[in-house]
Amino acid sequence: MKQIDHTLVDVKLTFAYLAEQPIIHTEETIGNISKLKQMRVIYNGKPVSVPALSGNSFRGQLRDILADALCSHLSNQGKQILKFNDNDVYTILYSGGALSEKSKAGNLIYDFADHLPSMRLMGSAFGNVMLPSKLAMTHIVPCAEETQDILQGMYETLDESIVPPMNEWTSAQNLIFNDGPLTRKDDSKDLTRQRFVELKSQSGEADDEENKEGQQDQLFNDSEMSAQPNSQNAEIDNDPNSSPQQMIYYVECIPAGTWLLQQVYSKFPLDQLELGCLFDGLNAFLRQPILGGRSAAGYGQVRVQLRGTVDTESVQWSTEWSEMINNAVCVYQNYLTKNQGKILKVLTVSD
Repeated sequence: MKQIDHTLVDVKLTFAYLAEQPIIHTEETIGNISKLKQMRVIYNGKPVSVPALSGNSFRGQLRDILADALCSHLSNQGKQILKFNDNDVYTILYSGGALSEKSKAGNLIYDFADHLPSMRLMGSAFGNVMLPSKLAMTHIVPCAEETQDILQGMYETLDESIVPPMNEWTSAQNLIFNDGPLTRKDDSKDLTRQRFVELKSQSGEADDEENKEGQQDQLFNDSEMSAQPNSQNAEIDNDPNSSPQQMIYYVECIPAGTWLLQQVYSKFPLDQLELGCLFDGLNAFLRQPILGGRSAAGYGQVRVQLRGTVDTESVQWSTEWSEMINNAVCVYQNYLTKNQGKILKVLTVSD
């Protein structure tokens, strides 16, 4: 079994994404159009808006991947379901916790930081206490005329053959289009869908719908936002004999063929376990790289090129990682196996 190396290293990675399918990352709905998130940049002395994906969306995506990998390892690939005695643990692992004066999760911070490299890497809120993240990430910004200045540094770290030359970058206004019309059917009125299900009476529907919306608000994050239909189109006719309605809406997208750049870097040096945890998660992401929301509907597939440094060593994808990185991943996975009992105790998992 490989021994843990306690040397600390700095990490700086530049990602180049080529959109193979349209990318959705909405922030608000106006009428029946879900608007793409945009950021303001200064171009020729004037502020202009360009589409972008928030760095927090990728952070949430990576956090979920690391939590999935951890729980999969500890549960023997799902054969032994984990039962947390403290529900805050699940929120901390998958959502980064929640700041709250009433939460008792503050008692968990020391054990989590000591035993879970993913917590030290990503950070989390424990009640009213924050464990800072060691990892930082920029917004994911498209290659456009208006973004040349702010992407210059990232662009220069990449091979010239990866991203098209800057003189070929198009205007940001060409990087937004409306996809649609899309439809969402009112299945509560579709009797063919109710052959095996009996719905509750109409009197309880309002409360049920309100509860459903509350659950959705808790579950949606930056990495998985979907379009909301127009409220007028979304009204459900209370007449039980009415026919199913089609809710028509549009979604703003970044078109396929767009190049986007992002940088991920360590704010504080990483130990070998944290480095292995990071690249274990990146391995999972790179096997099926997706950005934005609605991937199940065919959006967000990207092709990834990566260049960067770990300490003084150059790294790149899509080739094999260096021996140092592969060793770190192996040490991290062995650590989870060797310390499974202690980690389960920290996670308040019951037998």
